[in-house]
Order: sequence, then C-alpha cells, then structure tokens
Amino acid sequence: MTAERLLEGLNPTQREAVAYGEGPLLVLAGAGSGKTRVLTHRVAHLIGRGAAEPFEITAVTFTNKAAREMRERAASLIDAGPGLGGAFVGTFHRWALDILRRWPEAAGLPRRFSIIDSDDQRGLMVKILKDEGLDPKEYPARNVLSRISGHVNRLESVKKLERRTDDIRIQVVARLWRRYTARKKELGAVDFDDMLALVLKALSSDQAVAASVKRRARWLLVDEFQDTNKLQMKLLNTVLSETGNITAVGDEDQSIYRWRGAEMDNILDFEHSFPGAHVVALERNYRSTAPILRVSGALIASNTRRRGKKLFTEKDGGEPVHLFIAPGEREEARWVCDRIEALQTSHPLGEMAVLMRTNAQTRPFEEELTRRQVPYRVVGGLRFWQRAEVKDALAYLRLVVRPEDALAFERVVNVPARGIGAVTIDALRSHAEAVGRPVPIAARDTPETLTPRAQVALGRFFEILDEAETQRETMAPADFVGWLLEASGLLGLYDGEEEEKVVRRENLRQLATAVAEASLQGQDLEAFLDGVALFEDSDQKTSADAVSLMTLHSAKGLEFDAVFVAGCEDGLLPHANSQKDAEGLEEERRLAYVGMTRARHRLALTAARERFLFGQRLTTRPSRFLAEIPADSLQDDSDAFSQIVGQSWGLEAAAMVQGPQRSFGRQTGLGRPQSTGSVGAGPSQSRSPQRSVRGRPIAATVEDADGKGWRPGDRVSHQRFGSGVVLSCQGRGPGLKLVIYFDRAGRKTLVPTIAKLEKG
Repeated sequence: MTAERLLEGLNPTQREAVAYGEGPLLVLAGAGSGKTRVLTHRVAHLIGRGAAEPFEITAVTFTNKAAREMRERAASLIDAGPGLGGAFVGTFHRWALDILRRWPEAAGLPRRFSIIDSDDQRGLMVKILKDEGLDPKEYPARNVLSRISGHVNRLESVKKLERRTDDIRIQVVARLWRRYTARKKELGAVDFDDMLALVLKALSSDQAVAASVKRRARWLLVDEFQDTNKLQMKLLNTVLSETGNITAVGDEDQSIYRWRGAEMDNILDFEHSFPGAHVVALERNYRSTAPILRVSGALIASNTRRRGKKLFTEKDGGEPVHLFIAPGEREEARWVCDRIEALQTSHPLGEMAVLMRTNAQTRPFEEELTRRQVPYRVVGGLRFWQRAEVKDALAYLRLVVRPEDALAFERVVNVPARGIGAVTIDALRSHAEAVGRPVPIAARDTPETLTPRAQVALGRFFEILDEAETQRETMAPADFVGWLLEASGLLGLYDGEEEEKVVRRENLRQLATAVAEASLQGQDLEAFLDGVALFEDSDQKTSADAVSLMTLHSAKGLEFDAVFVAGCEDGLLPHANSQKDAEGLEEERRLAYVGMTRARHRLALTAARERFLFGQRLTTRPSRFLAEIPADSLQDDSDAFSQIVGQSWGLEAAAMVQGPQRSFGRQTGLGRPQSTGSVGAGPSQSRSPQRSVRGRPIAATVEDADGKGWRPGDRVSHQRFGSGVVLSCQGRGPGLKLVIYFDRAGRKTLVPTIAKLEKG
C-alpha cells in the first residue's frame, strides 16, 4: 500500500500525527480516539514513504496483547508478514531482553543467563528471610520484593536506602536487597526489573552496543506513555538517536497506575524533556455516544493536573446516562441485574460489564446473577468465595461449627504460619487412623512423636478454637466473625498499605458483612456455611457470552455496549486510601473517567445509601464525583433521589472523609457521622439518642478515665493503626472501650487512655 493510501480513512488530526516528519511528537489520544490505528499507520507510513528502513523502527508498549495487535495490524497494512520486515514491536521487557541476549557481557551477565519469574523471586526471598532469621509475617517476601522493585523503577540505589539510618525497617530492606542481588548473581539470573536497569548499564559501558541500539531505534514509538516510570523514561532518553525521532502516544486522563510507579509528569512535561516537540490532540471519539462523553468530560474537567482536551463524537442521539441510588448494596445489585436482563434482547451478555473500585464489591452481584442463572465471569480475579483469604476464614468458621472437619483443619492449622508443616500433618493423620477418630479430634491428644515446637503450636491453635466456642455464645454472628479474624491472625496477615493487602482485608470484611446479612434473615452460622457451600457448587452457567464483573483498573483498554459503574460513594470511589492526597484524589477521578469511557451505548452510575461494613449497617455519602456532573446530564432512576438532594445522606462508613462536602450539586455541611444502628451490637453499646439532626439521632458523649469525651463518629489517630473513626462506645469511665474502624488496620476495640488515642 502506498504512503498516500495509508492516509486514507484517517481524520485530519490522525493524518497529521501519522504523516509527521522528524523530531519529537506527542500524540494526546483521548479515550476511543483511535490511538492504535495512529500507531500502526505511522509505522507503516514511515516504511511506505521510505523515511525508515524497517530495522530502524522500535515500537514499545506495556502488554503482549497490545504489542501483538500493533504488530499484526502494521504488517497487514504493508504486506510485510509477521516479522514486519525487521522492525521491533513489543513490550519494554521484550525489547530489553533482546538487547541483553545479544550483548550479555556488556551488562555483566553470563552468556546463558536465566530469567526468574515472580514465583522464583518469592522462593529466593523466602530463603533469604529464613537465613536472616526474620519473621515472614513482619517482612512478607512479596512485600519486600515490591519495595525493592519500586526503588529500582524510581532509579533509587541500595546505597541511598542504607543511608537512611533513622528507619530500621528501611535498613532491613536494604540488607535484603543486597542479599537478593548477590543471590541472583550467583545463579546467573535476572528478574524483570533487572532487564531495564541492566540495559542502561550495557549502554553506558559499551559505546558499540549503544550505537547499535540507537541505530535500531532511529524511529522510536512509545504506546501508553502516561504509564512510563522513571527507569523507562531514562532508557528512552538514552537510546534516542540524535534526530530525536520519538513518537509518544498517551492520555494523561487515563493515568491510573501511580501505585505501580507510573510518572504522569513524563507526559505533562514532554516538551521540556524533548524541546521543539510537536503536539497533536486526538479528540474525536469513535466509541461512545454524546451523553456518555458529556458526563465523563464534565467529571475529568475537575482535574487540575492535565493538559486539557475535549472529546466529541459525530454520532447523533444516544441514551441518557442513568443514575440509581439504592437503599443498600443488595438493592443496587438487583437494579443492575434487572437492567442486564432487560438489555439481553438487544445486547449480548458479553457486551455488558459491571465495574467497581475493589474486588470485594463483586459479592452481591455474583449472588444476584447466580440466583437469576445469568452467566458471569470475574475478570482479573477469582470469584468471591474462591479467594484464598475468604476460604481460609470459612475454614476457621467450619471448625468452630464442626470441630471434626478434617479438610478445614488441614487448610488452616498452619495459617498463619505456626511451624506445622507437611511432616506434622502426616504424623497427625497416622495418629488419627490409629485411634479411629477424625484428625482434628485426635490431634487434641497430641502425639508424642511430634516435635516440641509442633506440640506448642498445635496447643495454641486449639486454644483459639476453644475460646471461639465461648465467644460464639456471647457475640452476635458478625461481631464473632470480626473477633475470629483478629484472634486467628488472618487479618494480621494483611496489615499494610500495599494494594494486595488492602484488597484482601476488604474481602475478609465482606465475609463479615455476608454473615451479618444472613443473621438478619434468621440464619445461624451453620446455615450460613451450608448456604455458601451450595452457592459454590451451584450450577453456574459457563459461557463465552457472560456478564463481566471487574475492577476499574482491570477495565482499562476494554470496551462494552453497556457499562454499570457501581459503588459511587465516598470511601469506595474515590477510595478511602486516596481521599486525603490531592494527587491520589485526581487519580481516583481518572479511574472513574476510565470506567465511564468504556461504554459504547449505555452507561449507568449506581450507589447505595447504606452498606454493611464489618457487620454494621452504615450510612454512606455520595461520591463527590457525582456532584461534578451537571444534573441535566443524568437521568435519575431513583425514587428517593429527589429527597436525598440537599439532605445529609450522612457519613458513617468509617473510611469516609469527614467535613463539608457537596451532595449532588448542593453544598451541605456534614458534621460527624451518625449511626443508623449496629447489627449485633452488644448490650453495653451506647445508643441513647440525645437530640436529632434531620431526624437522625446523635449518640451521647461518653467520658473516659481522664474525663475526655467520646462518641460514635469521632475521628481518631493511633500511633500504629493510623487514622480511623469511632463506631461505638462500650461502657464508661475506666471501663470505656471504643470500637474503631481504622482506614488501614480495620476494626479494633481499644481502651482510649491505654491506647493513647488522639482526636482528629
């Protein structure tokens, strides 16, 4: 195909980007504006017009899927075959690996070095932690590796960490980093972060290597430029030839990976990094209808850190964006599923998606879709009841209800790790067979063949189960689950700020919520466990044509006919972990924008006025993002929505931020959160109303031993657990205990004077 023919069918701005000559070029590609089309046509056009030999072209992206699509489409345009005439099109890591395989000595590697994957990395780190005598619960291998990866991608050296003598944990990480690096060198192995860093080393140590790599990257194209980190940016600058022919394609409004190290400044400061750069904005959207673009555009316009663009479509009409405010999460799921069933006549199920901020939100949707026998798939994760931490918690509950449950016993007797390994389990099985009793029962008569360490660990495990029997008799089901998660150490396994730990904690809290809901329906713990077992074994249809349930992060790069963005409440979207951080809040807004712009024809935003949180039904607050959307751009499908506007759709969910907020376009001063009641609260819990605001009771203030007053809704801070909110007060004076939900540590019961709690 000739160069002129390659420009046919492109709109004016696409054509401008594809045909641009030498020098740095930034293509600001709005959602659905055809960025892959521009990239592939530019590669083909460079070859077709004779500006570049194929081997002079290097195009990098972030996923194998994106690289494969780019390579195949570019090759089909110029009939070049799958090899694309020698041009490189692949991921950053594939590019780096090709360089290292060709010149390993320049990077200080053996000729036949190996690549270790994430499982290999964890295995290495576990061994190092053992050799160092460190507690794997205090320094989990996965978290240590994540910390090291972050430092590498931010171009921070181990020497920098070692200079941080003020923090012992950082010193420990630095020591582990040294050991990990040395061990990889002994093995002649590299991990994924090493690949990029070692390419930089090779380029700086060998001029011939640098010249060859630069020649192959005379025309350098980078996809998803907003997701590049400091290490990748340095690599791009290093290999860029004197001509400066870099084409960067990206969208700062879709930068949602700051937690992975992505530096949005790379795209915001492009002209500073590459003087004389030409900028082309792709603003025509080919995916979504005008109402969807109007709503998403109004939302993202509130961000300050953006270059600015306004998407438009030439499509006429389009269904309004729907808004539904449900009384609770169950009703929210039912409304969404009603809409899905209604749309089945005009849209395949595979073209519908429910998007949410966290994986923990999938449970009510999974259960409602299963009840209706509507096929679904959880994208990027397991179904709720199949998640490891949930199955661990269920195993503990099964042992409390059925002490003879051998499968549950073997699953959790060493979770968290207690030093009860496979050898001990085999010994217990043999002992149980000899005495003719189930393993958990026989194990209480500890065999003398066990090591002293195993005997002590087993004794402590049964102490937890014995105390659980007592607690179960005196506590409401949801409160008991909360206690068991703490006492067993399951929640403690996931202390920390890492994304994976936050997700797993939220899943465990959802389990407590499920138990609370079951108790309201008259189910005891045994009936609840039976119901879960039946749900897991339900005849869920499996089909390619299935509704997708996924997080907003997982939805990046996808599109659907109909999209439901669920949980539009402060604390969920934006997430509680990001609300006090200006940059984090803007990224949450970008995340919501990404979700909205996945929709082609239909978009609905949903929220719940109340949610169960760790066994308590708490009132929520509407997402501040909803207030940023013009009211006339939304179709209200909520019977109660008009009564909510201007009222204190309160704040009580513990992770929510306190203070004046707009409530769907109207400014309201929201004071402290007001309780709507606690599922299974103990008899000593204070609920006596003092007065009311807009019909909601305010709990009385209770004084502690020092005369300091406390009441539900007070924000508090703790030296270890961080910030949180008081859910309830139990007792008074020296006996006062506060039930507190901490943003990062979950639910805790503390004596305020002993815990040295501070208000605010």
